[in-house]
Order: sequence, then C-alpha cells, then structure tokens
Amino acid sequence: MKFLRESSGFVREFNAFDAFALNFSFLGPAAGVAYPLFVSAFLPEASWTVSVLLGALLMTPLVLNYYLLTVLIPRSGGDYVFVSRALGPYAGTILGMSLVMAFSMGFPVLAMLEVLMVIVPGLQSLGYVLRDKALFAVASSILSTPLYLFSVTTVVILSIFALSISEKVFVKTFRYLTVLQIIGTLIMLGGLFGAGGHAVASDLNLNAQTLSLSSMFVLSMFAFANAPAFFAGEIKKSRKSFLAGYLISYAVATLLALLLVIGIERLFGKAQYINYVLNGWDLPLSTSSLLSFGVYPFLNLPLIVLFLVVSSLSWYVLYAMINVGASSRVLFSLSFDRVLPSFFAEIRRGIPVYSVTFTLVLSMLFNYIEVYLGYSVSFAVDGLWFVIWNYLVVAIASIKYGREDRRIMVTAIASLMSLVLVVIMSVVYGLVDRPFGSVIFEGNTVFDFVTIMIPPIVGSTVYFVAQKVRKRQGIELKEVYKEIPPE
Repeated sequence: MKFLRESSGFVREFNAFDAFALNFSFLGPAAGVAYPLFVSAFLPEASWTVSVLLGALLMTPLVLNYYLLTVLIPRSGGDYVFVSRALGPYAGTILGMSLVMAFSMGFPVLAMLEVLMVIVPGLQSLGYVLRDKALFAVASSILSTPLYLFSVTTVVILSIFALSISEKVFVKTFRYLTVLQIIGTLIMLGGLFGAGGHAVASDLNLNAQTLSLSSMFVLSMFAFANAPAFFAGEIKKSRKSFLAGYLISYAVATLLALLLVIGIERLFGKAQYINYVLNGWDLPLSTSSLLSFGVYPFLNLPLIVLFLVVSSLSWYVLYAMINVGASSRVLFSLSFDRVLPSFFAEIRRGIPVYSVTFTLVLSMLFNYIEVYLGYSVSFAVDGLWFVIWNYLVVAIASIKYGREDRRIMVTAIASLMSLVLVVIMSVVYGLVDRPFGSVIFEGNTVFDFVTIMIPPIVGSTVYFVAQKVRKRQGIELKEVYKEIPPE
C-alpha cells in the first residue's frame, strides 16, 4: 500500500457560521425536545422548564471540554484523534470503529424519526388545512406495512447521501437548511406564545421525575454538542469559529429549546398536553409529534403550515448529514493512521469519497435490518451507547491533555461526573418506573444487546488485523500514533 499524503487533502471550506450551524443542527432544538416531551406524558410530576435547564447545565462541562480540545487539536476526525493520541491506537481504533458502526446503525433511526415525527404529521397537517383526503391516505399508507416504511426510509437515506456528494454541496445545503430551520422554529414560537395561554408551572422541586426527564433531554439533545470536532481541520479561523460552533450554538439551541417547552406548556397546559399524547385529540393529527402542536395555532393559515412543514424536514436530515460527514472523517483518519486501507483517505470533491460510500452501504444494511425486519434499537440504549462508548471515553482521554491546558483537566473531570450521573438517572428510574421504562427501553432486547457489543468487537478485530498486516510491511503501528495527524 502507498503511504498517505503529508497533508490531509481537506480544504478549509467551513466558516464561523458553518461551525455554528453544524453544532446547532446536531443539538437540534425542535427535534431535540420532541421525544422528551412525548416521554413527559409518563412523568406527570416532572417540571419541564427545570428539566431543560438542568439538562443544559449537566452538559455544559462537556461542551467546554470539546471546545478546549478542538482548539488544542483542530483536526478532522475529532473524537478518534483525541482518544488515539491520549490512550493509544487500540483504544482509538475501538472508539473510531465504534463511532462508524454507531452512526451507521443510527441512520435508520433518524430516517424513521424523519418519517414518524415530520413526514407523516406534515402530510396530515397539510391534508387538514387543504382539506385533501389524498394526503391523509398517503400518510396512513406509509405506516401500513414494513415494506412501505422501508421504501420511504430508503429514499430519505439516499437523499441525505446525495446532499453529501461534495463538500461545497454539503456546506451550502447545510447553511440554507439551518437558516430555514431557525426561521421555522421562530415562527412556531410566535404561534405558541401569540395564541391564548395557561399558567406555566413555577415549581422548582428537583423530584425524581424531573431528574429523569432532564436525562432524556440530555440523551435526545444536549449530549450531542461535538459536531465541529469531526470537521475541525476544515474550519477557517478555528478559534473564533469554534467559539461560535460550540458555545454560541449551545446557548442559542438551549434558549430555543426552553422557549419551545414553555410555549407548548403555555398554549396547551401540561395536563392537557399529557392527555392529548396518551389519548389523542379531536384533530386528525398525530399527537406524538411536536410538529402537530407547532402548527396548531396556524391551522387557518395554509401557507404558514406549508412553510413549517417544509422547514421541519431539516430537523433530522441535518443531523443525519452530520452523521455522514462524521463517520466518513473517522474512516478517513483511521486510514491516514494506516489502520484501514489507504483508499479510505482518498479525497474527491472535498470529501473522502470511498469512506462516504462505505458508510452508505453499511447504513443501507442496517436500514433493512432495523426497518424492514423490525429489529429496532430502543431510545435509551441508542443514547446511552453514545454517552458510555463515546463521551465518557473522550472525557477520560481528555485528562491527559490537562498537562497542556489545565482548564481541560477541570472540564474533563466535570464531564465525567455529569455523564455518569445521566447514566444513573436514566437506567435507575427506567427500571423503577415501569411505564416510563417500557417507553424508553422499547425495542428488540436481543438487538439492543447486539448493538452494544458489535462496535467494540469490530474495533478490536480491525486493530489486530491492521497490526499484523502493517508488521509484515515493516511498519510499527504504535509509532504512527506518537504524532498529531497533519492538517
């Protein structure tokens, strides 16, 4: 195999707004609060406002830790680079391949969320305001058989990869869709706060249900605040851009999430909202989706409903586009470090083309397994997987970088404590409260276990095979990891 380039081959295509857009969309305030609000129906004593604020506070050390790490080591591949240079090639390879597997297994989940939380309620909303029964029929048919659902999720996944075929297309699409999402969210907030109102609960008690709901906000939104790390080597004016990418985006996303939660509670009332989620309402719209409640104030204004539906299409698409970019950058970095074959690091049109192709094939395989065959991953396992296998490992690795920047030592330890607390709150209350636990752990138990075990097994296998192959070529793999990858 040929030795790879002295430079990565990536072009610095992302500016400060792009860095902001990456993290804002990864957090995704509208998509981020949608599932926790649905789950809140099984936690009637929880304070929504406190749960959002507590969730944001718990992950603040994580955001600061990533900001400091990325400023220190601005390389594409993010988490893999941080861990491999701190804990060595074996730990780095396990983390890297685990991320690739996790992102690929997560694609069908995101595609299904796009269908269940956006496309179906969007068609229902348009059918209602346009009085078009055909749109209701299409919405119903999508969910009528596994084949139809699989067909739609396949189209969603292929569309997302089509938007990622070149870095310029990716960046421009991301900019426009992020702006569209922000405008749609602001219009939604205008409707929620402009129509009527109930008193918003001011009880600040930190009861068990509030703590549990805060952990759901973490697993659904606030933990996913590391998108710029995967594209760091392609971001211009890195320090300024990372400030926008991490801290400003986190503050804005938190504010919008808080306002959405307050707006829903203010317009519908918490008790009535819970009743709608559990028992439905007199409208032919799904009550499991935030979109249905967001368009409610505008049901006599078809054009605004149309705009909100179109803008909401970005909720999970942007998140999935980050998955494409992140997984392909990790594969690229593994190839650059000679763990994977060199073709994974080949750059065309500003992207590692074979890494993206490999991710697509893997994602389509899991789409078939999860959607068509029905081996779904539970929400809790999916979220906790990232916390345990990704964020906790990065936090542990960060401690070593505390020698170069003492602030990282503080944020690393604080991140560890917060992440462990989230795991405990999620698992313990999920086991104690059966209705709540049955919702967050809903899925195929065997497949849940398999998804936990597959990534580290694949990572270990890849590392030991690479070590043997490189040794035959006279290359000591460990020596590669003594240097930071080139820009």
